[in-house]
Amino acid sequence: MTAGRRPTAFGDPDLLTGRLFFALAVPNRVKAPLEAALPALGGLLPGARFSSPAGWHLTLAFLGQVRAEFGGDVVAVGEAAAAAAPPRLKLNLDGAGGFPSDGRAHVLWAGIGGDLEGLNTLATELADASREAGLRTDDRAFHAHLTLARLGEARKLTPEALDRVAEAAAAAPPWESTTLHCYRSTMTNQGTRYTIVRSFRLGGGEPDS
Repeated sequence: MTAGRRPTAFGDPDLLTGRLFFALAVPNRVKAPLEAALPALGGLLPGARFSSPAGWHLTLAFLGQVRAEFGGDVVAVGEAAAAAAPPRLKLNLDGAGGFPSDGRAHVLWAGIGGDLEGLNTLATELADASREAGLRTDDRAFHAHLTLARLGEARKLTPEALDRVAEAAAAAPPWESTTLHCYRSTMTNQGTRYTIVRSFRLGGGEPDS
């Protein structure tokens, strides 16, 4: 695919450049119980840097810094992986934990349940096709989650904090994902801003407008 790189067919030449990743959006109604738990979590985890709920998404493949000449490959990877996926992925929030472990965590996360087989297959397809196209991907094993906070130095997550996240996750309604997105992340003085730069309908076809 790299040798026959397709030109990027977009009016904005910078649209598919920068720090890009593939992810599924999470509806606001699903995020709401977790968002409501943030004040209590802040008291339980002093010093933690909580991400804005507006930026919560289900990352499937991180591409890192992408140059303009790879834009066509990003589109080709997204189109092929989305077309091969089932048209709907039924998902829900499920559980809580920390990376790399609850006992020495740098990250607090909420887990994902539901159609994990379909989700894992989609993530694998994206990672494999990205590597084939010469795009950078994260070599770590895929673990479906929403990143809620970064903790700085490793610390043990308290049972109270984990329980609060798990309870909020259990209170969130399930949802169906029908669209894969390519996001661009941009660092600003107010934090990281996430912009959807391309969407792909799962199962093929045109994405919802």
